[in-house]
Amino acid sequence: MARARQTVDRAELAVCERIIELYCPYVLVWCARYTNGRRQARQIGAYTLVTTCLAARAVGGGLAVGRIVESMLGVVGRDVIAGARGEDWRNGPDEPLFVEPRMRYMATALNALKRRGREVLVLHHVAGLTPANLARLLEQPPDAVLTRMARAERHLARWLRVADVRASMAEFAAGLDAGWMQEVAEYALDYLTQRAEGR
Repeated sequence: MARARQTVDRAELAVCERIIELYCPYVLVWCARYTNGRRQARQIGAYTLVTTCLAARAVGGGLAVGRIVESMLGVVGRDVIAGARGEDWRNGPDEPLFVEPRMRYMATALNALKRRGREVLVLHHVAGLTPANLARLLEQPPDAVLTRMARAERHLARWLRVADVRASMAEFAAGLDAGWMQEVAEYALDYLTQRAEGR
């Protein structure tokens, strides 16, 4: 968190809230690349979302949020795994982020996709964005988003060896830890609100 030196204006908190809401599931999936510890993943997730909001503010609309998220995860994830300062996730045994092997395998399969494919699948199947909303968010034509989604679904279906990848994604979305996502979102928003209020 020491890297996050900028302040957030109160007017920007709504934008930050939307980024956190949309990308919290994406961060949860990507955290599986670093750890299966719930507390450790919570630290990675919260710090990633905070730094993503600050970076998005700094670059304006010139860079896709998904790309910023992935860049921040690359920094924060390695820092936390290396034992950087922050919440002491090593204090005592940790609960698993993904309890069931099937959920862990799904996260691994999603993380094997390129960012552009993983992004649309998670934002659509987990965060619930329609293809039209995705097109607006990603600033791309609807046909391009649908093509990207279909390609990613084909790759994921081959990896999972399933015919109905949408059913697999629905099962995965239902099994995700909603409590984890709420904790991470609340922590990130609380931190950003304190910065906005100068505390």
